[in-house]
Amino acid sequence: MTRINHRRIIKVSLRLFAVLAVTGLMAGCSNTPAEVQVSPELTALADRAAINDLINDYYGQFRRDGVQDFESFYTDDARLDVNGWIVSGRDGIKGMYSQAGFIGDDEKAPRAEGAVPKGVGETLYTNLDIELQGDKAVVNMIWLTIGSELLTSSPRVTEYGTERDEMVKEDGRWLFKDRIIRSEGGMPEASLETYPKGGK
Repeated sequence: MTRINHRRIIKVSLRLFAVLAVTGLMAGCSNTPAEVQVSPELTALADRAAINDLINDYYGQFRRDGVQDFESFYTDDARLDVNGWIVSGRDGIKGMYSQAGFIGDDEKAPRAEGAVPKGVGETLYTNLDIELQGDKAVVNMIWLTIGSELLTSSPRVTEYGTERDEMVKEDGRWLFKDRIIRSEGGMPEASLETYPKGGK
């Protein structure tokens, strides 16, 4: 009659379990994020969403509670052309927005008691077209600003135009490289001095 060596069976079982555990661990480690293949379609969707989010965040800065950190959305050597007023680099871009009155103290004269509050302006965009070229992109859109003089006044379109952006991805974040903004109606008269003939 054969004697069963329980200790030997336990040792073999433990070794087999260890081998299976290590094999499973190696198989799990082989699917690290660096080795996972992402389809070009999924990458394109993620890039489009990131560009859309950046534009939303950028235009959100024009609100009263906006952070107003416009230059952080541009590359170091970016170029910005607004109706022919051209600046370069983050310092130049910050200076443009400061000179235009979008950056700085927003102290207003105290409102008379019982006076109707002023209306709030908004910047909107539509017809967003994103052409991806790897880590570069070209974006075209139509933009408009709406507002009302008082909170009780009917809103109206105050200005509208087009925008063309060349963007690049740096360290995983999309940034403006070259922007051309053109008014097509409601433009301040002061911009006529720089506005290109033909609007180009």
